[in-house]
Amino acid sequence: MQRPFRSITILELICALLCILLLNTASSLTVAQVNVFTSETMKRMQLKAGLYNSIKLDLAYSSGNTDLLTLRTRFRTDYLSKSFHAFLFGSLQQGRKDDDLFTSKGIAHARIIRNLTNHILVESFVQKQFNESILLTDRNLLGGGFRFAFSSPEAKVNSYFGTGIMWEHERINDTDEGVIVTRILRSTNYVSWKAELDDRISTSATGYYQVSLNEVKDYRILFEGSISFSLSKRLTMPFSANFRFDNSPPTGIRKHDLEIFNGLSYTF
Repeated sequence: MQRPFRSITILELICALLCILLLNTASSLTVAQVNVFTSETMKRMQLKAGLYNSIKLDLAYSSGNTDLLTLRTRFRTDYLSKSFHAFLFGSLQQGRKDDDLFTSKGIAHARIIRNLTNHILVESFVQKQFNESILLTDRNLLGGGFRFAFSSPEAKVNSYFGTGIMWEHERINDTDEGVIVTRILRSTNYVSWKAELDDRISTSATGYYQVSLNEVKDYRILFEGSISFSLSKRLTMPFSANFRFDNSPPTGIRKHDLEIFNGLSYTF
């Protein structure tokens, strides 16, 4: 089912303003969607306040809308303090076949997380994304919500549940209908866990469920999991898998995609 262009209702506008207010409030307190709970993040949450950076290079195998080997480059910058955690994440992925560009996708995501109590946190985020393999020319997200922690940052195993609202603006180059522009509100929900198996091995996984507030059949399910092996204090070898299911994809696009990555990560 295609998502036609329509104007924003008053309810959607109010909810979008609440999301913006949440973002501004979190910032004033000095505080669809990527996996914010990577194995490397868990280790950073146990470090002292300060700035931390990482660069990753992955080789990927894709099955679904695109079947090919690709190269993915990612970077992440985290800032930690006693009261909040802020980070900026970026990723660029390209696939080439016979020297021709076969696929191209990228994402930029910024998030601010602030502790309200030991087990309740508030977070807000913005995101920009494109993905030629699913005909997504441009996607912009603005949202926020709450995260509930079921264990402390000092524990070897941590689990979370998050829920919130995000405003989504998409531009899709549909095969049959041409350019489709949508502006909708989605409920975004996730469960996550992360663990240190020992001093050298850590793992994490996150599952998302994102559904339109106006059409329950318009939903996405995302899963991201990884396991990382420390080669040295700064160098790790991560293996990860990403799964995406879109129940209302553009014309000619399959509902699912599966990606498997392995590579190297350098933290500084």
